Amino acid sequence: MKILYAKYILPITSEIIEDGAIVVDAGKIVDFGVREEIDSKFKEVERRLDLKNALIMPGFVNAHTHLELSDIKIKREVKDFREWLYQIVEQRGKLFNVGGILGKIKFVRALLEKRWGKNVRKRIKEMLNSGTIAVGDVSNTGRLITTLLKAPIKVQIFIELISFEEERGREFFNIAKEIVSNANDVARKYNLERKFKVSLAPHAPYSVSESLFRLIKNFNIGSKTSVHLAEVIDEVEFIKSGTGFFRTFLIQRNRFDYSWSPPGVSPVKYLDKIGFLDENTLAVHCVNVDDEDIEILSERDVSVCTCPRSNFFLKVGKAPIRKFLDNGINVCIGTDSIASNRDLNILNELKFAREFYTDVSDGELLKIATLNGAKALGFDNVCGSIEKGKDADLIYFVIPSDLKRNEIYRFIFSSSTCFKLG
Repeated sequence: MKILYAKYILPITSEIIEDGAIVVDAGKIVDFGVREEIDSKFKEVERRLDLKNALIMPGFVNAHTHLELSDIKIKREVKDFREWLYQIVEQRGKLFNVGGILGKIKFVRALLEKRWGKNVRKRIKEMLNSGTIAVGDVSNTGRLITTLLKAPIKVQIFIELISFEEERGREFFNIAKEIVSNANDVARKYNLERKFKVSLAPHAPYSVSESLFRLIKNFNIGSKTSVHLAEVIDEVEFIKSGTGFFRTFLIQRNRFDYSWSPPGVSPVKYLDKIGFLDENTLAVHCVNVDDEDIEILSERDVSVCTCPRSNFFLKVGKAPIRKFLDNGINVCIGTDSIASNRDLNILNELKFAREFYTDVSDGELLKIATLNGAKALGFDNVCGSIEKGKDADLIYFVIPSDLKRNEIYRFIFSSSTCFKLG
């Protein structure tokens, strides 16, 4: 057992504590409060660490990443989402084929794998160094399961399936469900379920058939799932009328199902109609939604993940976060991938979000980046706030000695680094 002291403690679910202390035992929070009160209750504890001019708070949750894409970077500014999509599809094809023709040469393949692995580790380190203690990572291959299983971070992996064609989708589903089952068996065997989960996830309404959506939902049975939803206005047009960019895109790639009939409603209403939306759904982006969509997301208790820097880079618009919060929706935040962002530093994401969402309060924004993210990934019973019984996934900032209580939020949003408490 040990006691941690700091000038300020920010629990998220309760008021800021000045001259505070946290009691930790076996990696879990036993108690916390004002220093004087904690010292009187735990007189026999010998291990005590006084951080002095520091702010302790729960670590951040990056609810949406694509670590497999760590070897991809769109170098120039893109005109719009369409231009970006063509680039990303081309680069992903090369990445997942490990170099195409050159990848068939053994030593070239080894070099490419080594470079990819180095970049993945770099991005994981980047998340850890910015105070991320839990992540929702989207994977198309499952190549990173072992790496993330060993990483000092809580992980919800979403094995993402993409197929607008029913037969092809079933083939992918049968392969992916074995990957998920085997990974979760390992987690259960080694008692890692408190920090590691794997489930299936569909990519988006414009890239996944209705039958595949249903297969995924029925397979997950209570597990969390993720879906890119209403990210771009072209998606709304395609699901409503079957026309526009995504129809052309699918036909060009020989992936369009000519027997398909457009649902005739918004993407949110479509997924609700087929029974996909519920409390275990994490809807990513939700930029192009109307008031009826927001009402549905609220009624179904769906969590929404906003990715402000990615949305800005791709010029898809700004998610109506204020409306989401006012309707009781659990909003969290993610960096998205390095293919549409400069880094996976959650503090940099928060810094941008502070300017991007001017109608969201400081306290709301920090909750979005901690407890709300933990809830979206199914970790809210073990992290996301400083509460008795939760894991001591704590971070701290070194602060100026004269930092006032009302300056704490501003200090956090201006920071680019912090430290993990072991």
